[in-house]
Amino acid sequence: MDAALNKAYKLNLERIRLVQSPSHIRSFVLYTKCGFILREPLFLMPRFGQRIEEDDTTISIPTRSVVVVRPVKYQNDISECNELCKKAHGFTREMELRQAKNQGVATLMEHDDIITGYTTGIGILGHAVAKSNDDLIALIANTFTSIIDPGFFVPARNYELIKWLLENGFKIGWPANLVTIGPYQDSIMPFLPSIAY
Repeated sequence: MDAALNKAYKLNLERIRLVQSPSHIRSFVLYTKCGFILREPLFLMPRFGQRIEEDDTTISIPTRSVVVVRPVKYQNDISECNELCKKAHGFTREMELRQAKNQGVATLMEHDDIITGYTTGIGILGHAVAKSNDDLIALIANTFTSIIDPGFFVPARNYELIKWLLENGFKIGWPANLVTIGPYQDSIMPFLPSIAY
């Protein structure tokens, strides 16, 4: 752990994040002694049951809006998704977004040509940010058939999203903790962290 932290410091990385299993007390003690702070309890949500039907979702989108869920394709998409991430977390995740775009798994949501959410893949390795829970739900519902096992992390404090997931065939698999060293900004938007945060 010291070697990993020293390498991060030599690279001038001020933010270090990881996802920890709360049932493994020894690792929590180790991370705490190394300076990590618990920031967010998480649940891994695996999928069960049938495909989510559009009529089963609780997405409330004004009828005057034109809503599109589509792949991330253009340079402007990357820029707008970066802005969303920066507003939510205080930094961008452009490298992961570009990699997901190249793999064909990055998806975004637009309301009247304005990007309101994106994901680098709904699964343990992907992350997502959205302006509202409705947008995040729409991203999940529209990528249901491509959710990567064993599921995805959801912040435990997002009651509305967890309730919707439980009502639509998802289960809580196991708990986890998001822990960090360095500056941390509580997200001002709904998000799904990856295993690498």
